[in-house]
Amino acid sequence: MGQIEKQEKEKTVSEFIDAVSGGTPTPGGGSVSALAGSLASALVEMVANLTLNRKGFEDRQEKMAGIRDAAYACRQELLSAVAEDSRVYQEVMEAYRLPKGNDEEKKKRSIEIQKRLKKAADVPFLTAKASVRALEICLQVVKDGNPNAITDGGVGGLLGHAAMEGAILNVRVNTSRISDREYNQGMENDLKLLKEKGEALKEQILAVVMEKMGIS
Repeated sequence: MGQIEKQEKEKTVSEFIDAVSGGTPTPGGGSVSALAGSLASALVEMVANLTLNRKGFEDRQEKMAGIRDAAYACRQELLSAVAEDSRVYQEVMEAYRLPKGNDEEKKKRSIEIQKRLKKAADVPFLTAKASVRALEICLQVVKDGNPNAITDGGVGGLLGHAAMEGAILNVRVNTSRISDREYNQGMENDLKLLKEKGEALKEQILAVVMEKMGIS
């Protein structure tokens, strides 16, 4: 575990929020998006756990165990991205501080900036992907999970969608400075598909939640 990741994981909720509110660029929107996704995954886990070994849900035990395990995997991946997003941002800033006194230094600096910007785009892209996976399993859990926890599943869907949208914004702020057109086009195509999928999943989740709450 890297030092930044260790420091982020050891912070209390209050300490993390204080760090976000401070006058430093990290942790910022990318880290917060990843945290939102991890909370969405945790809520999916919660609903699955509230369904496991409960009377009346005997026929869903295997499915709920699978949902719980998938949500746990998403939660861990997204939690790691909280710190990773800050780390790659700092690497980009370090690249911008490289010397540029002559043409050779300028060229080296430019190459390094571009390389690190791609890393900085890749992290929120993975956050967006993991958040969409969380939405997929959230839909399953609101359909088949304990209806007494239906609003927890609904909040998970809203948080997962917010995490995806925030992560996509953070990808695009990096690709706007990347000169590799092929990379940018491939990334934009992937983001479009993720966004469409995430939007559809959120709407399906909310429709199920409203139906089970008796709200038309």
